Amino acid sequence: MANRSGTAQRPNGQSQGKICQFKLVLLGESAVGKSSLVLRFVKGQFHEYQESTIGAAFLTQTICLDDTTVKFEIWDTAGQERYHSLAPMYYRGAQAAIVVYDITNQDTFGRAKTWVKELQRQASPNIVIALAGNKQDLANKRMVEYEEAQTYAEENGLLFMETSAKTAMNVNDIFLAIAKKLPKNEQNTGQGGSVQGRRLTEGNTEPKTGANCCK
Repeated sequence: MANRSGTAQRPNGQSQGKICQFKLVLLGESAVGKSSLVLRFVKGQFHEYQESTIGAAFLTQTICLDDTTVKFEIWDTAGQERYHSLAPMYYRGAQAAIVVYDITNQDTFGRAKTWVKELQRQASPNIVIALAGNKQDLANKRMVEYEEAQTYAEENGLLFMETSAKTAMNVNDIFLAIAKKLPKNEQNTGQGGSVQGRRLTEGNTEPKTGANCCK
């Protein structure tokens, strides 16, 4: 994978600005909608019955900010307890994480707090963590109050939004908020990765189709 700096060129010859690549991991209890959020973000799709993730799934998506193209390498991890021991393999070296819970299930919110503590203790010191209260379309069955989650997020320095993979509410927005918060300067670790986003050349940034690709 290229680590060279440079600017990509748009088809009309104008400079596109710098291109950064970030590793992002999704964590949360099983059936909270992690895979559905990723599918909505990357492909603009929603499946009412989503099969459980085995181990982890990998997808990519590109977001264009004003002067920077952000490419996310997304690791969607399995929520089942038997896969918990694998999680460090996926969040190690990640620059961002989305911890997902189901607003209709208080237990998943408690589990999300456990994931946040684990990330704060073991993940990269500068990792950007977002908390997503998913299934907002089922707000009439709410068990976790918005204010409770918002207060928790503020106390722990997390980005926070309630989302709905079904209606697409705030799905693009939460990834965009993460992209804006991530540092764009290049600081390579020398370990095959980087503390900040890796700058790529044009040949390494083939955007996928989707709502967040460059227009």
